[in-house]
Formats: sequence, C-alpha cells, structure tokens
Amino acid sequence: MTSDASDRPVAIRASHLGKTYRLGERLRLGGASTRRLRREPVHQSTIEALDDVTFDVYQGECLGLVGINGSGKSTFLQVLSRAVVPTRGSLAVRGRVLPMLSVGAGFHAELTGRENVVLQGAILGVPRRAVLARMDDIMEFAELERHADTPLKRYSTGMQSRLSFAIGMRFPADIYIFDEVLAVVDGAFRDRCLDEIGRLVGSGPTVLFVSHDLGQVSRLCERTVWLDRGRVRAVSQTAEILDVYRKHISVGVTDAAV
Repeated sequence: MTSDASDRPVAIRASHLGKTYRLGERLRLGGASTRRLRREPVHQSTIEALDDVTFDVYQGECLGLVGINGSGKSTFLQVLSRAVVPTRGSLAVRGRVLPMLSVGAGFHAELTGRENVVLQGAILGVPRRAVLARMDDIMEFAELERHADTPLKRYSTGMQSRLSFAIGMRFPADIYIFDEVLAVVDGAFRDRCLDEIGRLVGSGPTVLFVSHDLGQVSRLCERTVWLDRGRVRAVSQTAEILDVYRKHISVGVTDAAV
C-alpha cells in the first residue's frame, strides 16, 4: 500500500532510519583497587529497534502511527524528540517539536502543579512571562485549579496526564507528538482533548499521533504508518491501514501479505 503524493511541504522526513541496540550487557567492578563499574557484553546479539524506516510527514497533517508493543514506535518518537541518536540513516525535522511521550515526563514530584508548569515552560524555551500569562488557562483546562499548589507527588496518574496535555496544548510548536497521553484519563476529558487536537490540526501545526485506540486514530488522522518489528509495514490512508492492521492483530499473523 502506498499513499498519494502530497503537494504540501514536508515537516518530517525519515530516510533509511535505523537504531541498533546491543543485548546482554552487564555491569562489573573494574577491580578491587579501582572500584569502577565497567560494561561488558554477555552476548554479542543485537536488536534492530528501527530498520530502514522511510516515510514523510506533511506540514499541517495529523499522521497516525500504529503497531503492537515492541514494533519501534517509541524508539522512533525518541529519535524524533532528540532523546535517542539513530545508528544510521537520517531524520530531517522542520520546525519546533513539542513531545508528549509519557505521563509526567519532565515533571518534578516535589514541585507543585503550578511550579511544574513553569518548569516545563523553561525546558521548552517559553518565556516566563508567557508561561505565567497562560497559567490560569492551563489549570482550568486540566481541571486542577484546586490542586495548583499541591506537590505533584500527590497527583494521580490521570491528574498528571491532564496537566501534561494542558501544558502541551497551551505552548506553541510546529510539530506536536502525542504518545498514548490520553490512555489514563476519563472519557469526558478524553473527548475534550481529541476535540482540541482536531482544532490544533486545523490551525496549521503538524501532529504525530500514537495510540493503541484505533478509534482515536481513525477520528484524527488522514494517513497512518504501520510499524512492525522496527520496519515500515505500510503507509496509506488511515481507513485502509486500519482495516488491514485489525485483521493482522486479530489473527496474530506477522507475515501476512499487505
């Protein structure tokens, strides 16, 4: 399956991207005199977390990314977010990236919700004045006004997820990455977030949306990339990809023709 060519500018271009991890390392003391830790291989085996991954994401589109656990989705997002360096290939990114990769990522448990908003703004390079100007709006959207001055360690996972999403949606970026950020929030808030993402896409930014909830992917994404064991299995219109992918996961066949 292949998608139709787009006349829109390319926001993200992955070209023969690969990431290899070595398996079976262990830490050992370097010797009684040095007491230094050193790594040594137990085996020489490796795993290809990404293998020849090539596709484009067009400016202003919402692209879905699907695949079972271990298919390479998180590794690709880590490379895109500059948290991981690829082993080979290239990844060209046009614009500022705002990643929302996991619940509470970048938060400090001892800081309050309000202080964590300021911290996230600093990490993302948003001026402090601009962060403070958005503070009330962020807390209202996250439904955390009463807990704004409560340490994050007392927040539930759902509360942290709501705060993370609210921060991301109120700070400007060219490319937004959503990786299962709505998995732990309740249905009403989830619908609000999906509506917000829909409005975000319509306003111009590029969105990469990763979820095991295929209904959400179908609702938001024009096209979808299917990753399987680190490789691109298919790229096409979302309805076409999800039709084949549902059959794939329902029968557990990994080598079915696409």
